[in-house]
Amino acid sequence: MKKVNIDKSWEYAESSLYSVLNVANLECEWKPVDLPHDAVIERPRCENNPSGASEGYTPGCSLYYKKELMLEEEWKGKNLILEFEGIMGISEVFVNGRLVAKHFNGYTSFFVDITKHVKFDDKNTIVVHVENTHKPSSRWYAGCGIYRHVWLHVGGKVYIKPWHLHVETKAIENETAILEVRATVANSTNESVQGVMKFSIFSNDGELIISSKEQFILSKNEEKTISKIITLSPFKYWDIENPYLYKILATIKINEDIEDSSSAFFGIRTISVSPKEGLKLNGRVIKLKGGCIHHDNGPLGSASYDRAEERKVELLKASGFNAVRLAHNPFAPALLDACDRLGMLVIEEFFDVWTAGKLSFDYHLFFDKYWEEDLRATIMRDYNHPSIIMWSIGNEITWGVGIDVDDEEGYSSIYTWCKRLSQKVKELDSTRLVTAAFCAIPADYESLLTTIEDGNYVIRMLKQEAVAGNDKWGKVTEKFFKFLDVAGYNYKIDRYSYDLEKYPNRIICGTETYPYTLFKNWTETVKNPNVIGDFVWTAIDYLGEAGIGRVCTDENEAKMFGGKFPWFYANCGDIDICGDKRPQSYYRDVVWGLRKEPYIVVLPPQLFGKKLYFRPWAWEPVERSYTFPGYEGMPIAVHVYADADEVEVFVNGRSLGRKVCGINTQFKAVYNTVYEPGKVEAVAYKNGKEIGRDKIETTDRPVALKLLPDRNVISSCGDLCYIKIIAVDKNEREVPYADNTVTVEVEGAGRFMALGTADTLSTELFVSSQRKLYKGRALVVVKNIREKGEIRVRVLAEGLKSAEVVIKCI
Repeated sequence: MKKVNIDKSWEYAESSLYSVLNVANLECEWKPVDLPHDAVIERPRCENNPSGASEGYTPGCSLYYKKELMLEEEWKGKNLILEFEGIMGISEVFVNGRLVAKHFNGYTSFFVDITKHVKFDDKNTIVVHVENTHKPSSRWYAGCGIYRHVWLHVGGKVYIKPWHLHVETKAIENETAILEVRATVANSTNESVQGVMKFSIFSNDGELIISSKEQFILSKNEEKTISKIITLSPFKYWDIENPYLYKILATIKINEDIEDSSSAFFGIRTISVSPKEGLKLNGRVIKLKGGCIHHDNGPLGSASYDRAEERKVELLKASGFNAVRLAHNPFAPALLDACDRLGMLVIEEFFDVWTAGKLSFDYHLFFDKYWEEDLRATIMRDYNHPSIIMWSIGNEITWGVGIDVDDEEGYSSIYTWCKRLSQKVKELDSTRLVTAAFCAIPADYESLLTTIEDGNYVIRMLKQEAVAGNDKWGKVTEKFFKFLDVAGYNYKIDRYSYDLEKYPNRIICGTETYPYTLFKNWTETVKNPNVIGDFVWTAIDYLGEAGIGRVCTDENEAKMFGGKFPWFYANCGDIDICGDKRPQSYYRDVVWGLRKEPYIVVLPPQLFGKKLYFRPWAWEPVERSYTFPGYEGMPIAVHVYADADEVEVFVNGRSLGRKVCGINTQFKAVYNTVYEPGKVEAVAYKNGKEIGRDKIETTDRPVALKLLPDRNVISSCGDLCYIKIIAVDKNEREVPYADNTVTVEVEGAGRFMALGTADTLSTELFVSSQRKLYKGRALVVVKNIREKGEIRVRVLAEGLKSAEVVIKCI
């Protein structure tokens, strides 16, 4: 089917009024909007919002979207199907006043057949009602609205169903790949038809490699899957180093006329697991250097722009990750496309809850009725992505209050549901591995419900069961994991070696691990052959679960799971919400062997000597700075990360001595000294020889702004450009304490989208073009308005020299 994007020229309004009878004539204050759109990110946060720390104290919304759609005359008599990639909230779709669809999962894509509901002599009115006011409904920031793309599929009377063109690698023999190509064809007429299906495979550069035809006959209103075995010899593997993609084109001809066509990209790769060798990709043993991410795009909220999704994958690749876990729901197709193109392995997760909820208004209210529909939609949509190697059927699933953990047959038993979901996945896709992430068992569930504010679930998660003797965790999870190919362990690295001996045939993946145990996470992963990878929580910081990675100076405040208002971000990512690497990411570079030079960070004098209380996802509150005005002569701690035998630190040329800094010290060395403005330098040694050095300097006061765009040339098709704003001194050195208020002006072929910083305590809105710098930095996002030309971005701040950059749109 022809796929037409209809993101442009919508309107939206916020309203609690609802009536099916007058939905086509709503009297609302309509505002123009192009999709994707997240309405929540535009609204002020408030400490009294019932979303709480989970969604960063953001409000709920009840929205209407409206679009007037004029159909082309040539489409008359064809099949017309709307595709919504994602609507955050309970959604209802109306066409010309008639309710035609409802959907209850904000993360799954769905279709609406509008063929019988449209007209060609006038405009068609599409109205979408989105309800997301019932809180709490999500454990992280979700947003609200039509936050992904909307498409119109146009197909012939006999057409290939969307998401139903699939390519499976059946076998690889020497240099030959044996493929099975399948396409489901629908006949919407009241008579039998005879036709020819042609499958064509193209190379990565668009060259036709091979074609094959298959005749078919369809009875009236019949659907049929047409399959064909095609061999490629020679062929190219899809791999993380060389992510080679082929294109499949399926064309239907009836009476020699082309009736319909469909295309998709795919890759040829093999995956296998064994307890002795772990995971193999294309026959090569590989450890997953993984990170978990949520779906938001930082300052853009949950709005899913293709470039925003691609940039996330680029940031992950640049930081050494080769795998990502999509927590805890299906993501936008654009992110998976980017993983395919850039070579990033994926664990795609279906659900965060099953029948028992974690919050009052989460998906458990709809799971029983819609789980199969949502699971099927995700697999059918994403089947061709070579980046996906595992499906996860659930994350830290709970039984619910009063449920016997030994009940294997009861309705609420996760054993029953685990078996059911796993079998359904294998029925739909036998080519990939199935996992689920498991943490602490819900022992003594009821007694834990009131033990901690905003955190009863986390107490269960952090509760450590005995490894030996009374090993209840092992007993309970053994029943759970028997239905899975890979056992997902959340925060259970202490069990790796023990379970290798106790369950020698079990394949384990560290599906979530703490940042602060990074060294142990990775050494245990490498040591145990049956542990296929490690996924940090999280690779990129995210909105919501506010403050779970905070460091506190108050013991009582540290006992709370989430941070009090105005905390907004989780504050636990290797990469912050603006895309900058945090200290833990540079430490990961050392642990993973990606960085040969040492790396210096400093515990600032404001925190030196204070009793600090760390939340489980926190990192040391160190900074990449040696500029602390007013703290001269005060004590500081210089931390050095290095894979070396020894490191030596110099302050203004004076040696503080050498210290061991290798595997026995977890690649860390700490020097307590006093702050003397100037320069700190670290030199790393192996076998007595210098292998690298690093330095940081005290900077002068800020005098100017500097702009660093991620690209100087972007597409004129609505592309995004991310521009870093940095305060610099007279020598163009970054000033890490600058907090000047900046104002952004955008002219030409683009418009302002968002302005953000990594300050998780700020109450400033991302949609405002004015904001205070945080630690000398900010990030502005601009969007091309679908015109060729130039975008001129100017940033001003009182007392600083302004900066300007020009982005070409081609």
